[in-house]
Amino acid sequence: MDFTFVYLATLAVAMWSTGAIVGTSIGAVVGMYGIAVLVLYAFPSLLHKRKPRLFDGVLLAHRGGAAERLENTMEAFRHAIEDTQADILELDLHLTKDKQIVITHDSDLERTTGVRGVIVEDTDFDKLPPYKQHLEVTFKPGYSVPDEQEDTRIPLLEELLQRFPNAKLNMDLKNGTQELVQKTAELLRRYDRTQTVIWGSSVNRVLELCYEHDPTIPLYFSFGRVAKLMVFFYTGLLAFMPIREEFYELPYASPALKNQMEEQGRMSLGVRFASALLDVFLLNRCIISYLRRRGVETYVFVVNDEEGWRTMYERGVAGVHTDVPSKLRQFLDANPQYAQRIRADGGDVEHSGRGEKDRLVPPPSKSGDL
Repeated sequence: MDFTFVYLATLAVAMWSTGAIVGTSIGAVVGMYGIAVLVLYAFPSLLHKRKPRLFDGVLLAHRGGAAERLENTMEAFRHAIEDTQADILELDLHLTKDKQIVITHDSDLERTTGVRGVIVEDTDFDKLPPYKQHLEVTFKPGYSVPDEQEDTRIPLLEELLQRFPNAKLNMDLKNGTQELVQKTAELLRRYDRTQTVIWGSSVNRVLELCYEHDPTIPLYFSFGRVAKLMVFFYTGLLAFMPIREEFYELPYASPALKNQMEEQGRMSLGVRFASALLDVFLLNRCIISYLRRRGVETYVFVVNDEEGWRTMYERGVAGVHTDVPSKLRQFLDANPQYAQRIRADGGDVEHSGRGEKDRLVPPPSKSGDL
């Protein structure tokens, strides 16, 4: 039985028992609170409207599939969509000196281009250097893309929107200024893409900018919001609170990745502790299942091995970011039960899109949600 369910059930019984022993009105309230939490965690629709399911996101190509093509290039995105049928493209956004939205992970381009001193925000778009060949893959230590490719350009977001008008995108706004958020939203509206993307940042300040600028574009949790989510979940308060985000995205260190990091001396005690904390408290079946019943999908990143895929899909996640989308596609084709289960649990995709009316009404304010 799942650890978190046992914890919640024990919490409810303990609260009820405390109320009975103390025999006061306060004790009775505490006991009733525990029972109410357990009931609302099991049946959240009693209090909250379930968010509509927006896309199929079983396979997410991380940076376009960074272990099969040079990361965040148009060739990587083409390969992910046309060759591997990836459900969603994951990508990273920055704003150049001349105010162009470009797709690249790092602000400092030394790792990806080999050129020192080039900062995206301080450089015009036409002055950005190309990616270097054989770029090491961040989540596959010691591994680089095996084949050289002609396309080594850092592309524009607009170029991607034009070339792949039906592609679903998961966008991380890296240099999350007000200007980047505003220009990204304007571009999405121009191409009628506000309901085919997920946007956000691991930084809470950037997430708040995204939500304030356009609350109808689907969001994923920042790390700060994840911390608040966990506090409210384990105290039972989440049962009574609205949730503004549609997607819960967290890192998962598979055993294979841990072994690779250990071989390279990168598996410190702190990394081990953080990994265990994530695995036990933030990525257990109970929280994943509860969020799914609220209409919040769980995606994990970045998993590149079969053992990790199997573990995460068995645990109930709706999608996995991977650097090897062709291999994950082969795994999913050989194990169709995972995609079938995800679609059965999540319900039909809301193809018509959704606006502000599909969130909780009125929309949660900063102080009104978790």
